[in-house]
Amino acid sequence: MNMAFQNGIRGQLLSNEPMSRHCSWRTGGLAETYFIPADKSDLQSFLGQISSSQAVYWVGLGSNLLVREGGIKGVVIGALNRLNQLELQESGLVYAEAGVTCARLARFCQQNKLDGADFLAGIPGTVGGALAMNAGAFGSETWQFVKSVET
Repeated sequence: MNMAFQNGIRGQLLSNEPMSRHCSWRTGGLAETYFIPADKSDLQSFLGQISSSQAVYWVGLGSNLLVREGGIKGVVIGALNRLNQLELQESGLVYAEAGVTCARLARFCQQNKLDGADFLAGIPGTVGGALAMNAGAFGSETWQFVKSVET
């Protein structure tokens, strides 16, 4: 791990992190670098310090992930329980960061009397993963409810 990454970083930066700690199957080799951001601005700072040629991978709940025993070369970003801001905006839209679990988003929408997100309750993952794979169930899909995405 290049310790120069730590300039201004508030989150956890781990070297040779066992991916078995981050996957529901509890298998997998080491991540060369594993970053757990303190929040969105910390993530932005970290990403600004890595080379554009550096491989970057994302992990949320790890429920749909198998990591080979050879591990992962590059940077893995752990979003679960970190990028977890969830709020109802004045416009009536919901702002949800990538680390919010699908079940939490479904409950939040139900509590705020917003229809349509109930299908997310049974999806074992995070908003980031649901967006990446257009997770769906019971005739509904994630992207049919998305107004915009910030990357």
